[in-house]
Amino acid sequence: MKDLSKIKLLVCDCDGVLTDGLITYDSQSAELKNFCAHDGLGFKLLSHSDIQTAIITGRDSKMLERRCSDLNIKYLYQNVHNKKRCLKELLEKLDISFDNVAYIGDDWNDYLAMQECYFKIAPQNSSDDFKITADYVTQRSGGSGAVREAIEYILKNRKEFEKILMLYFSELSNS
Repeated sequence: MKDLSKIKLLVCDCDGVLTDGLITYDSQSAELKNFCAHDGLGFKLLSHSDIQTAIITGRDSKMLERRCSDLNIKYLYQNVHNKKRCLKELLEKLDISFDNVAYIGDDWNDYLAMQECYFKIAPQNSSDDFKITADYVTQRSGGSGAVREAIEYILKNRKEFEKILMLYFSELSNS
């Protein structure tokens, strides 16, 4: 098992990771996305740690902008075709290395960036060929709590989960 104490950044893809990967259009051609509330609480828990979060996606979505705003995710990069280059630029900005990154991706467009990272995570509904490239495959699918599961796995590996949960409870009782 990898020591995840050096993780300082969690990077997620959107479609297939934060969502189930389905792209739905209504009759006015508006795009719809479903996000999992369990993942949202995972991000809230993670905000009590020293791990920052980023989303890097190849598509553009107003719904994702709103979700990131709701969850205080500071780093959102959309319409990215070269995720490895984008991530490298973010790491330079944050003054950390690929060895400090956990990356959750679900398909080959994540592969080049993900393979540079210390801890590679794939949701259960990724293709079998893609899953073998990951260090950890979640039991849950993308859009159904895979990100929350990954966050809890990281926090438990770092032996911080109970402390983070207590900080979260304290925040709730003081609001």
